[in-house]
Amino acid sequence: MDILSRATGKAESAELYEELREGIAISFNGGEIETASSETVRGRALRVIAGGKLGFASTAGGSDEALLESALVAASHGDPVPFQFTGRNGAAQPVPVLDPTVAQIGVDTLIRWGEEAICRIRDEFPELIVNASLGRGTAAALVRTSTGGAHEEKRSYLSMSISAEQIRKGDIWSVYASSSVRQAADLDRNALLDDLLRQLRWGREIVSAPTGTPPVLFLPTGLPVLLLPLMVGFSGMSVFLGTSPLKGRLGETAFDSRLSITDDGAIPYGPRSRTFDDEGVPTGSLPLVTAGVIRNFYYDLRAAALAKADSTGNGIKGSPMGGGGFRVPPGPASRNILVAPEAGSVDELIRDMKDGLVVAGVLGLGQGNIQSGAFSNNVGVGFVVKAGKVVGRVKNTMIAGNAYEVLKDGIRAIGGQTEWVFGSLSVPPILTGKVSVVTQ
Repeated sequence: MDILSRATGKAESAELYEELREGIAISFNGGEIETASSETVRGRALRVIAGGKLGFASTAGGSDEALLESALVAASHGDPVPFQFTGRNGAAQPVPVLDPTVAQIGVDTLIRWGEEAICRIRDEFPELIVNASLGRGTAAALVRTSTGGAHEEKRSYLSMSISAEQIRKGDIWSVYASSSVRQAADLDRNALLDDLLRQLRWGREIVSAPTGTPPVLFLPTGLPVLLLPLMVGFSGMSVFLGTSPLKGRLGETAFDSRLSITDDGAIPYGPRSRTFDDEGVPTGSLPLVTAGVIRNFYYDLRAAALAKADSTGNGIKGSPMGGGGFRVPPGPASRNILVAPEAGSVDELIRDMKDGLVVAGVLGLGQGNIQSGAFSNNVGVGFVVKAGKVVGRVKNTMIAGNAYEVLKDGIRAIGGQTEWVFGSLSVPPILTGKVSVVTQ
């Protein structure tokens, strides 16, 4: 008997999420190949509504009986349920998320790509320790409900990451670059290495960081410092609970008029695109900020029911930055976050800022009071600008501020070239003020 049929005899309704992930992965340690492996993981997650309460359980190989029993036990201690699982299928417009050519990329090709990247870095920086990882495969997702919903989709993935580390007495420094795509043509290995090598060249010398509130240029890889609080603040659950500073502010100008942000789950081959979310609700494009004005919040089924709104197709497993997979229940989270570009290259922004700090990455992303927008982070990768030129990298430097304040009154310029970073953010560099910089 199917697990959903079993569940209907013991619960009011049930939802089964299944994921089959198949692929290959390559890793290099210290420039030498370390592992080449294949993976096949089948995970299942069951949610039940029993006694008016919600229960959740997951397994990567357990029996139907054990999975159902675990979900029912969880429901006995769960919260009251204000929503129903999705019913019969709607007319969702399919989103292109499967590139058949990805599956044709073999182990030898991935190894060659890794070796080429390592050789290119070592040609210029032979003293560095270089690590790399590459992977490709498919993930098939299936959402079925006891109320007749059935949604199935196969998605491809291709990823490459590379790090270069320098270890000296009193100085450990690491630069990291990565890209995760669904379409093979979207993996620009040369651009990835160009960015990494540029930072290595910038960081040949250690110099003193400017202090106070100098101009701070956030490169795309550093911009999550400012975006992560917003990704939490635009959650319909945060708004309903009153923990979001944006509650009650729909239609209000809360940001700089040059700032526009969209959450889009239907971009063809977008890293986090999908036809339906992890609850079976169709995805789409959702403007969050248009010319500084708050337009929408995003909801899963539960948050939408509590707020007396409709789900926006943002019921996603994992945190705003991903992770967790099938083992965690869905919640309101972004799909692909797009920040609209304006004008200017990184080099032009550096020249225009004259003197200041470039932030390419921080340590401990999310530190501070993320609900209020406050951040306080050590700079992992940062560079000093003097007279419009990068003169070296910083050590023992910290930045602090409030993301909402910086993005409302502190934007000096928004760059014109976007990059995909952190697997789901398409963002340009942003030159800011109102960021405090301190050193030890």
